[in-house]
Amino acid sequence: MIEIPEITSYLRGLPGFERLDDASLSACARAIEVAYYRQGDDILTIGSENRRLHIIRSGAVELRGQEGDMLARLAEGEYFGFPSLMNDAVARNHSVAIEDTLVYHLDGEAFARARRASEDFDTWFIRALTDRLTMHPAPQTFRGASGRSVRTLISRPPVSVGPEVSVREATKKMVSERVSAMLVTNGRGVQGIITDRDIRSRVVAAGLDCSGSVAEMMTPNPISLEGDAPAYEAALVMMQRNIHHLPITEEGELVGMVSRSDFMRLETEHPLYLVADIGKQTTSAGVVELSQRIPALIVRQMESDASGEELGKFITTITDTLTRQFLRIAQADLGPPPCDFAWVALGSQGRFEQSAKSDQDNALVLSDAVEPGDDEYFAALAKVVNDGLNDCGYVYCPGDVMAVNPKWRQPVGVWKGYFNRWITIPEQKALMHANIFFDLRCVTGNTKLVDAVKTSVRKDARNNEIFLSLMAKNAMAFQPPLGFFRQFVLERTGDHKHTLDLKRHGIMPIVELARIRSLAAGELRINTRNRLRAAADAGEISASDAASLIDALDFIETLRIEHQGRQLQAGESPDNHLSPKELSPLVRQNLKSAFSQVRVSQAALLNRFHLA
Repeated sequence: MIEIPEITSYLRGLPGFERLDDASLSACARAIEVAYYRQGDDILTIGSENRRLHIIRSGAVELRGQEGDMLARLAEGEYFGFPSLMNDAVARNHSVAIEDTLVYHLDGEAFARARRASEDFDTWFIRALTDRLTMHPAPQTFRGASGRSVRTLISRPPVSVGPEVSVREATKKMVSERVSAMLVTNGRGVQGIITDRDIRSRVVAAGLDCSGSVAEMMTPNPISLEGDAPAYEAALVMMQRNIHHLPITEEGELVGMVSRSDFMRLETEHPLYLVADIGKQTTSAGVVELSQRIPALIVRQMESDASGEELGKFITTITDTLTRQFLRIAQADLGPPPCDFAWVALGSQGRFEQSAKSDQDNALVLSDAVEPGDDEYFAALAKVVNDGLNDCGYVYCPGDVMAVNPKWRQPVGVWKGYFNRWITIPEQKALMHANIFFDLRCVTGNTKLVDAVKTSVRKDARNNEIFLSLMAKNAMAFQPPLGFFRQFVLERTGDHKHTLDLKRHGIMPIVELARIRSLAAGELRINTRNRLRAAADAGEISASDAASLIDALDFIETLRIEHQGRQLQAGESPDNHLSPKELSPLVRQNLKSAFSQVRVSQAALLNRFHLA
């Protein structure tokens, strides 16, 4: 039996459908037929009659063109079939389930009635129709290789041995270095290559002694390419020669090697690949060089329709990885630390909410067993990390809130004292620090040190209404950019004149609201969405208000993602300043509604602390 309330609730969360009133949504839910398709099943074929809108409830569907070329892959919450339905035509694409899939089939007449009932709903699907009709098949090429040099595919320094080394020793080195191929070099040029396949077929299977030299078993004089050769040329060479590894040189000197998996990486780039490569680096320069891949990774995530929440976690994961590797490199040079410590992230990194444009905010929490003379070690440690992150594009904090500042590398007892003074004797500077430091999160090190600080903070903050009241008043500095009659208030001067600062006037007001509500509820969650949910669970804020703020945050972050994505693709430095001229009338209206919701929630916060 179809559960109408459940389907109605699901439809309400879908793009386009959220524009319908309750009566229209309920009517659509009653007109839905539920169908299950196994992997490989056809749903619509080219030329078939279609009288329904198809909504993917779970699973995935692939749209294919006349020649069987893949046009798009659709997942949960996406639609297909509406072009033929809206044009009263036969299906022009082949839709097939590429995994077990549950589909809601909405009757065409009910769909038409909903369009007549809501101009916004109708407009949404007209825009979607335009996008779908202009959709072209993805080009069959080395995606991501265009315009790149083969040098950019090298993920680590070359691993090599001399020709006199035994096969046994070479094998041990391959295992320890976790590589499947070893270059044989005389110190400059490449003499040969030996792979794990060579060892199996030429040594083990042949029953030969592993004490023989690699020079006897290697493939001599392997083909190589210069680092500035186009990446697609390397792919062609490897396909034509049917080889899996290709040495790369610079003016005849070996600089690395690429493999087929490096080209697979271009097709499915994921932070896990970059994380693995960063972990192999032994110098700060190597880490910094790899960080140059981050903008392209961010663009790919944007193109895959990553949400603001997903993108924030994606970028923060990479930042955390860079931080840990710089710490490892520093400790390899400085030796083991003289006492336990924890490296903590603050601000947007602490909240897992970094964007394509982020500076760094960090600190060190040290054990209370630290000695006065130990600071020299931790100062050097912090310098390596802060300088390295700056070189990677995470610029130095304008307010100097970084571990390289001795004020922000202190033992647990001092940190407890900092927070206690900020909370019990709140002044303007204290409130500014509280905004940043309440987002503290342990990136690496002894987490118990950070937990000890948080336990003290939770007790002090929840019981101090005066501090929370001043925090609420201070938060009003971040006002949504709406004037009388719901008109946008734009930047008046500077390089970003006539734009909206989406971070300061859109995202930060929500971050502030969530932080204060969470503290008032006795919670020290660090992610803005989790803070709002926790505050709602504790009764500090209504569930509907929390949900509305999360929706507003999602919408504003999506606009920022799209804006920064366009900038990155154009080779520009990303920022948070969006011109309303870039938005359609409908999007501008929705943005104004999001800002209005923030205003309502700010008024409720002021009322909560009797400041209204």
